[in-house]
Order: sequence, then structure tokens, then C-alpha cells
Amino acid sequence: MPTKLRIALVAGLLAFASNLLIIGFIHWQTRDQIVANERKQVAEQWAVLRDIYRASGEQGLRRAIDDTIGAGDPQMAAAILTSDGRPIYGNVSAVSLKNAKPSAGPRSVLLTIDREATPREAAVGFMRLADGRWLLSGRTVAEGISLRETLERSLLVGLAVSALLGLICGWVIGQFVDRRVRDIVAVADRIGGGDLSERVPHSGGRDSFERLAERINQMLDRIATLMNELRMLTDSLAHELRSPVGRLRAAADAAISASDPQERDKLLGDVIRQSDALMRILTTVLEIARTESFTAKNQFSWVDPGELGLELAEMYEPVAEEAGASLTLDRQPILIPIAGHRQLLAQALSNLIENAIKYSGPGGEIRLFVREDEKGLSLGVSDHGPGIPAEREGEARKRFGRLDPSRTLEGAGLGLSLVQAIAHLHEGELVLDDNEPGLIARLEIPLNGVKIPDSVGAL
Repeated sequence: MPTKLRIALVAGLLAFASNLLIIGFIHWQTRDQIVANERKQVAEQWAVLRDIYRASGEQGLRRAIDDTIGAGDPQMAAAILTSDGRPIYGNVSAVSLKNAKPSAGPRSVLLTIDREATPREAAVGFMRLADGRWLLSGRTVAEGISLRETLERSLLVGLAVSALLGLICGWVIGQFVDRRVRDIVAVADRIGGGDLSERVPHSGGRDSFERLAERINQMLDRIATLMNELRMLTDSLAHELRSPVGRLRAAADAAISASDPQERDKLLGDVIRQSDALMRILTTVLEIARTESFTAKNQFSWVDPGELGLELAEMYEPVAEEAGASLTLDRQPILIPIAGHRQLLAQALSNLIENAIKYSGPGGEIRLFVREDEKGLSLGVSDHGPGIPAEREGEARKRFGRLDPSRTLEGAGLGLSLVQAIAHLHEGELVLDDNEPGLIARLEIPLNGVKIPDSVGAL
């Protein structure tokens, strides 16, 4: 069965069921109200005639019956019956009882009013008189029955109309849902065919389908970005590895051809260094890929930023001094621990420190800072080197992005890419600012923005 037909049937059934409940409630409430009103009037009339009979006897009762009949109420029924139920006085010409004889109390009967040929249903009350005869007092309910039947017919028509309207509305909704789903399927088919530029069209509303379209388009944008990055990474990796692989092959060939043992040892050392450089490039690329896939979040633990900064400062201070620069640590006395990947955070700061040492040169002043502000935790390094022009920041963040066209300095251009991936892993960002002169590179991590995994225990 087509989906839109199922939706139409479900909508019709729901409309039918809901209206059936409402109509049933109205029907029973109306019926009970009609019956209650009739019984109330019958009870009041019966009580008046009973009191008159007790006070004035049969003569007073006959006068009261005449007065009641003379009031001109066509529904009024009042009569004196024989012991076996035959009318002898009043406006009732015949009474049809289920039992052979009347019995005391209220009940429903069929009776014929004088000058009428058709019996009518009536709600009456019987009272036994002193000589064995019966007093009948009540009201015919033909008008109430007619009203009830009219109401029932109207309700049945309303029920049928509501079911029809429910089916029509369901069909319209099914058509709308089917069209939106077909649009999404068509886009999915074209994307499956290799056209990643396709997007789900927007309807301009704010319904669930519109939100679904937005999420699908965001997912497609992300997929397209990843595919472009993968293509660029493949091209860059092939280009960047060509030189070290070529140098490695040349060094290996030279080592094989060398006859002097000392020269051979020197060339083999070059082979090892070139191999190490190549391994560092591949390791960094893999580390960036793992970090961007967020798999490292399973290894989050509580990290003390102040302790991490102190450890790195003590580690790199001798390295900076050897390069002729100075490294100082600027940290707040009290820092809130965060849930993060300690090794990757240390790797990110190490990359920033090594870049600062490399580009600051002799006499450079390098500051490692760890502090908190209203934005969150800020981890970074500042120096007074050449810095990065604002228009070239995007190039510096790319994988294998190097601002040194001559490539006289060592490196593969992966340091800032890895730092940026680590910042994103911690739901933060890498910010590059001008230090006038120099560069301020910092990771801004929100203190309450990182979701702590279940595996991270309490402090």
C-alpha cells in the first residue's frame, strides 16, 4: 500500500474515532438530559395530584385532573384507571402495559390520548387509590424522542462528513510528505551518482522537513569539505613526499656506491635522518586524521593546565637557550582542571613552542601562557618573530602549508594543522593574532563546552 494512502487512512480513522467519541458523549448527555427533564416533570405532576387526592379525595382529584387537562399542554396525560388498567376518567383513552396490570411507581408505557389514533410513548407514574383503582399521571415523550432522533441523524451525518474530511486531509498530507521525501530521494540518487554539489531544496517553512533538509545539507557540506580536503591531502602528500623520498633514495644509492667506510657511515646516517623525517611526516598526518575523527575523545581524562604548562616550560627552556632565545611561563596561580587529551594538548603546545623557537632567532623572547578568562581556557605561545600576515593565515593552517617559499627551514607544514585539529577535538579553536611584531598563537577551549565522557571519573 502506498505511504500516502496509509497516511490518508490513518488520518481518516483518527478523525472518525475522535468524532465518534465526541458524538457519543453528546448523544448520551442529550438523551440523559431529556429523560431527566421528563422524569422531573412527571414526578412534580404526580406529587401534586397525590397530595390533592390525599387532601380532597376523589372529587378534588377529578377537579385537579380537569384543571391539568384544561391547561392545554398536549403532552400532559392524567387519568383514573380501573384496577385492571382501563381508563375511566381523564384524557387517556387506552394504556398498553407490558404486564397485565399497573404497578406503583414511575415507568414508561404506550398510551393513546383522547382524539388521537396513534399511541405514544410516555413517562408516567402510578398511584393506587383507596378503592383499588389507579391514578395515572405523566407526559408523552414524542417531542423528546423526535428531538433525539433528529440529533442522532445529525450526528451520524456529521460523523460521515468528519471521516470524509479526515480522508481528504490525510490524502493532502500524504501528498505533501510524499513530495518532500521524493525530493530528498532524488538528491540522494544524484549524490550517489557522484554529484556532491546537489542539495535538498528548502521550502521556506520551519517544519520538521525543513530542519531535516538543513541537517542533510550540512552533512553534505561536511562530506564535500572532507572530500576536497582528502583530495588536497592526497595531492599535497604525493608532492611533499617526493622530495624526502628522492633524497632518501639518493642517500641510499650514494651509501651503496661509497668505498670509504667513513663516508659510507656518514651517508647511512643521512639515510636514517631522511627516514626519520619521512616517518615524522607520516605520523603527523595520521595523528591529524585520528584527531579530526574525534576517536581520541575516548582517552579524555582530567588535565591540570597549570601543571602541563610548567612541565613544558621546564622541558623547552634549555632548547630555547641553546637557540639563543628565552622562554618564560605566564600562568595563573589557580586553574580549573579540564577534561581533555593530555598528550595531544602537550603536542599542540610543543608545536607552538618549537615554531616560536625556530622563527624567533637569537635574542628572541618567547612566552608560554596558560590562563582563564570569561571565554574559557587559553593555552598558547607568543613571540616577536616575523609573524604571519593576516591574508596568509588560511594558507598557514592548511596541511603542508608553508610560508617559506624557498623551504630553507626544516618542516613539512603540518604543525598548525595538527594544533587546529587538537583544538577542534576539545571543541575549541586555534586563534592567530598579531603580537606587533610577532605572533600570538593560542588554543581557546571553553571550560563548560567540552562534554566529559562517562569514562572520566570524578576528581
